[in-house]
Amino acid sequence: MNTSLPAPKQYFPALTGLRAVAALLVFVHHFNPFSAEKFGWTVHTLAAELHIGVTIFFVLSGFLIGYRYLGQERLNLRAYFANRFARIYPLYFLLTTATFVLFYYLGRDTADNLLEQYVLNITFLRGLFQQYLYTGIAQGWSLTTEEMFYVSAPLAFWLVRRSAHWLWALPLLLLAVGVALVLAGRPQPWHGFFDSFDFLLQFVYLGRAAEFFTGVALAWWLRQRGGQLPFRGLTYVGVSGMLACVGMLSLLHGPEEYAFGVMTWPGMFINNIVLPLVGIGPLLWGLVQEDTWLRRLLGSAPLVLLGKSSYAFYLIHMGVFQQLLYEKVGSQALCVLLLYVTSILLYWLLEEPLNRWLRRVLGPPTRPAEAAQKAADVTISA
Repeated sequence: MNTSLPAPKQYFPALTGLRAVAALLVFVHHFNPFSAEKFGWTVHTLAAELHIGVTIFFVLSGFLIGYRYLGQERLNLRAYFANRFARIYPLYFLLTTATFVLFYYLGRDTADNLLEQYVLNITFLRGLFQQYLYTGIAQGWSLTTEEMFYVSAPLAFWLVRRSAHWLWALPLLLLAVGVALVLAGRPQPWHGFFDSFDFLLQFVYLGRAAEFFTGVALAWWLRQRGGQLPFRGLTYVGVSGMLACVGMLSLLHGPEEYAFGVMTWPGMFINNIVLPLVGIGPLLWGLVQEDTWLRRLLGSAPLVLLGKSSYAFYLIHMGVFQQLLYEKVGSQALCVLLLYVTSILLYWLLEEPLNRWLRRVLGPPTRPAEAAQKAADVTISA
């Protein structure tokens, strides 16, 4: 088993493949094909708790962004924000705009309401308001959480480089700010802005920062301290930890269809704290440093392609595009296949070309020696 330390800014194909798995887990959570009547309550509730794919994305984002930028004492903010904008925004803007155009022609809401929702969606603000959380591309609420991490990361990394204590202090500080906002807004709730403690811990970056900083802590350990494996088999420890957390969440699942275990206080603690620490974090550590069949599988060409297109798949797997497609084909299996094909085409034809173009336009001038490195870094960006 190879446990050598990866070189700085090395591309990790297995982590790209892991993105494909995370997107599939979210899909199964949303369209649980394992009905209680046919497969039994245990299997049904286990599949229902596969929303952990979002947690995987959050921890993975913290690790990849941290691994790329923590080593830079002077972060080029123009390059950093250009890269983040180019990676996330273009495809989201185009698909969100198309979604609201379809909403208008399908008569989903009044023009005034749709315009208000559209503005909150394209500015990523809707994720702060319970009332607007599931408007537009419903699953896109998580991008508000991602963007808040991206915006705060340069300051966070500056602090972490000066003291590693900030790795645990920052999540606590951010949580305290979130709690204060919930308490301040309770007397006069405004469109569900920081609506409740449940809302804070399930949907808002301030309540879910520990997931990102678990990834950042792993990146810091690998870069600053060598990060040697404490023992062999950490990959499988991580997988086992994730399975155990899903099992615990399923035991908290209520009898109603949408009473997920993560909606309970113990479930939030398991999802936001335990799962990253005992499951996802060890899995990432193992995938980076251990030569296992799982790393080879996740790093295979098909899964890497699905991982690269997983952002597009995440945005279209549920919502008006999926609904219209299903109405046309009438088969769930065929619909899923076509969603994967569409996401790959979106990646090839829109997402990646726009990403590269915007990096050139918005970012600082690139010296020839840096061009090859930037090309290798593309998929490291979350």
